[in-house]
Amino acid sequence: MTSRLSAIERAPVFFTLSEEALRAIARRVRRMQIPAGEMVLCQGEPGDTIFFIERGHCRLVIEKPPSIVTVAVLTEGDFFGEGACVLGRSQQASVYAQTECYLLALDRQSLHAVMAGRDGDGLEELRRLAEQRFNLFADISVQATWGQLLEEATVVGVYSPKGGSGGTCISLNLVGALARRYPGEVLLLDLDFPYSHSALLAGLVPTSCLARMSSVPQESFEDALLSAVLYDSGGPMILPGALRPEEADEVTPELVNKAIATLRKTFRYIVVDLGVTITDSTLALFDLTQHVVLVAAPELSAVKSAADAVDILNQLGTPHNRLTVVLNHRSEKPAVSKAAVERALKRRVDVEIAFDGNRPEQAAVDGAILSLTNAKSEIGQGAEALAALLDGTHARPRVAVDSSSIPNGIAEHAGRPS
Repeated sequence: MTSRLSAIERAPVFFTLSEEALRAIARRVRRMQIPAGEMVLCQGEPGDTIFFIERGHCRLVIEKPPSIVTVAVLTEGDFFGEGACVLGRSQQASVYAQTECYLLALDRQSLHAVMAGRDGDGLEELRRLAEQRFNLFADISVQATWGQLLEEATVVGVYSPKGGSGGTCISLNLVGALARRYPGEVLLLDLDFPYSHSALLAGLVPTSCLARMSSVPQESFEDALLSAVLYDSGGPMILPGALRPEEADEVTPELVNKAIATLRKTFRYIVVDLGVTITDSTLALFDLTQHVVLVAAPELSAVKSAADAVDILNQLGTPHNRLTVVLNHRSEKPAVSKAAVERALKRRVDVEIAFDGNRPEQAAVDGAILSLTNAKSEIGQGAEALAALLDGTHARPRVAVDSSSIPNGIAEHAGRPS
């Protein structure tokens, strides 16, 4: 009873109820245990129950084909299902247990029995909150599809759950391969913290970064952000996330959202190197991506990490056709076969990159991008195959672009090859 009371009295609106009403509700709820990844509510179905989260995290998603939009992540002390329960509408969103969850379910009849009398004001307040949430989630889902309607950039997250799998190398060469198709329209955002080295590996000298935009006034944000973008003569552009390890803390989810919203107006593709660690900023980025590229090496620990990552991405609502697996051979004799990798991941490998000798290491020393300087290398061919896959999935009408052109606001500020 104490645990139930604690969950209910922390919930919005319900915390204003009397002790008597809270205890009456606590006696009427039924407790449910939901495994991680399982659906609790399905979008479009009717409902007559409010669910309080006693323990765990739930993700609310709205399907707007071809996209799945995350509109909220709720945790202990919050509730969902109120729209169908008090407004009589069908479920606006599907709800998934992001972690193992303990929920308290209260049906409509019990809710009205407790709140319709002396706490009638609380019931009216709940209706207002339900209406407010309905409109908010509708706005979020519409805004998330504006990018497609306005032909804004496709955001591609490159995630390597195990260090040493070559995630940064794949990110750089993917940007190079896409830039060959769309010169001046492809950006690499380097969020591989604590060390963002993509610019240096491409032979560019960074002078600013995303982290330093956190204190820039709104009216100057776009100009300042674009001025931090570095331009490679081969076509791709790079925006470092941080120049110093301690600056990584400045890159908050709010800053990532703001930056992506600004950059999507200028570019065709934004490739984000997410590094290894899943942070709040990484999770925020997953919500903004139209495609996730998972990089794994054929090694036991790397494959195990990749399998865990696939499970996490599934829980986050990543559509199956928007997740691409890249198997990157870092040695001549792999420890794990491709077939074994596919069995572990429970899905096929989409792109396989053969061992390329010391070319990747030498390219890093030379400050070169192999997909631009040696397209016939294994890395170059793999990047081209990945670019073709992405372009086939997210293609839109092509606009002729002068190969010497640079997006608005960048030309006068962009960094040059060292």
